[in-house]
Amino acid sequence: MVEGFWVLQVEAVQGKGGGVVFFSKGQVFGGDTGFYYTGKYETDKEALRAHILVRRFLPDVGSLIGIEGDYELDVTGTLKGDVINGKASLAGKPGPGLVIRLTKRADLP
Repeated sequence: MVEGFWVLQVEAVQGKGGGVVFFSKGQVFGGDTGFYYTGKYETDKEALRAHILVRRFLPDVGSLIGIEGDYELDVTGTLKGDVINGKASLAGKPGPGLVIRLTKRADLP
């Protein structure tokens, strides 16, 4: 089950990073050092698909994807146990984007 608290690891051309993500009832909430994320997700057995809005809250923190300001991501991943491996790319612009790994740390009550 996807619902819960997850730790996010990200790899991109411009470096590595991490954050946290909550999946609950079709909604995504999360953040990292300079950005917060909100969006919607759906699952189908082992597949995860999400559309995420990424908003900057600390202007001095750079984006791993090289975008200044807010942006949207399309995320796809495969769920195996408590790990999701996948990728995220700019919405509507498939490309190299980000390699992501999420590890579940807690279920929601």
